[in-house]
Amino acid sequence: MNRSMGIDHITLCVKDLHAAEYLFTKILGFEVIWSARDVGSEKSSMDTIVVQRGNAKVALMQGRDKAVKSQITEFIEKYGQGVQHVAIEVDDIEAVCREWEEQGVQFSGPLKEGRDGFGPLKQRFTHALFPEGGVFFELTQRQHGTEQSKTFVRGTVEALYKDIERDQLEDVHSTIIDYGHLPAEESKESTPIKRAS
Repeated sequence: MNRSMGIDHITLCVKDLHAAEYLFTKILGFEVIWSARDVGSEKSSMDTIVVQRGNAKVALMQGRDKAVKSQITEFIEKYGQGVQHVAIEVDDIEAVCREWEEQGVQFSGPLKEGRDGFGPLKQRFTHALFPEGGVFFELTQRQHGTEQSKTFVRGTVEALYKDIERDQLEDVHSTIIDYGHLPAEESKESTPIKRAS
C-alpha cells in the first residue's frame, strides 16, 4: 500500500472570524493563503479564512445563519468553538476511499473535485468519528502528477458544506462506522514479563 498519509489542515469553528484571524496572523505568525465569504446555500452559509505557517494549515470558519442556522453555528452550540475536522492528505484518494469503504467507513457525500491556481484538488468528508461527537475526517489529494494544488477551491468547499447542511436538515447523525455491529473483542490474556537473568 503506497498511499502516504499526513495532515493537510485542521478546521476550527469560531464565533468571531475577525478575532480568530487576528490571533493567527498578528500573534501566532500565520499568513492568510485563501478566504471566501458567504460559502454555502440560500439556507445558510459560512465565511472562511485559511492561514498557513510553514507546512501547518488551519481553516477558520464562522457561520452565517439565514433561513436556518448555519452548521457552523450549530456545531459551536453543541460542542463549543474548536476543531470540526482534520484533513488527511493522501496520494490516491480514490484508492483510500475504496479501502475505507471495504472496512465499513461511511462518507457524507461523494468525492468533490476542483482546481485552484496551481493544480487539481480532490476532497471528501466522512461522518462523525464517534457517537455524540462532532469531529470528522476529510480526505484530501493535492498531488496529481506534476501538478499540486496549494490552496482551496470555492466550488468544492461549497459542495462539501452542502453535504453537511443536507445531513443537518434531514437530522442525520451517522458515524464513520457502525459501532453497533463491531466484531467481538478478542480475549487478551496477560502474558508474564520475562526478566533477563
